[in-house]
Amino acid sequence: MSSQNTESRVINAPVQKVWSALRAQDFKFWSLVKTVEQTASATEVGSTRKVTFTDGTVQDYRLVEFSELHNTLTYEIVDSEPAVPVLSAQHTIRVFRVSADDSTFVQWSSDFSSVGSEAAVADSKYKKLEALADLAKALEN
Repeated sequence: MSSQNTESRVINAPVQKVWSALRAQDFKFWSLVKTVEQTASATEVGSTRKVTFTDGTVQDYRLVEFSELHNTLTYEIVDSEPAVPVLSAQHTIRVFRVSADDSTFVQWSSDFSSVGSEAAVADSKYKKLEALADLAKALEN
């Protein structure tokens, strides 16, 4: 059994601009991220990145799915220091154009294994909300 968390936000910027900021997976917009080290092209399935957060947490992510056609990427946590309280975690970011006003709908979902998932889901919720707010702040005029 797994647990899931999904957060979303409408960003007042064109989909191309929002997707460009997300597809790089460098999280430059996110105030909780200190540094990101990538091993290969950000769009290469199987590539990894080491994300260091401002609280000292270091996580290694592996890209497992990437689609320019659907503006979607999925990554999984392969290592974390300190350890996360779940056996596995997979995160998917989807970006959609809002045709009414040329804004962008961003959806960020996470699937966690059942072990320790309550704490992981709660933490994930607040981190995503903050990241989406930071993304909006960075991209909106």
